Amino acid sequence: MAQGQRKFQARKPAKSKAAAKAAASERSRGPRKGGRVIAPKKARVVQQQQIRKDLEIAIRKNIEHEVVMKANSHLPKKLSLLKAPLKKKGATATPKTAS
Repeated sequence: MAQGQRKFQARKPAKSKAAAKAAASERSRGPRKGGRVIAPKKARVVQQQQIRKDLEIAIRKNIEHEVVMKANSHLPKKLSLLKAPLKKKGATATPKTAS
């Protein structure tokens, strides 16, 4: 017999009947209804993050607007911004040709 080889296979500790019954009933019940909302531990921090996010969005929009206005004032042709077309379910978008 080689060294370090086990004579018997290791066994897992047996679960108690109460724990096994509770686990079985939990599995059969399925997912619970309703949304899952975990309350934040620090509401003030969450509020600060939301304010920071709103400010960053407002600043970015303002910068983009200023850049567009400066570009419009210096270019001989009016600058037009392109936006992605809205996708509709079940309908294919046909590209428009410029004439």
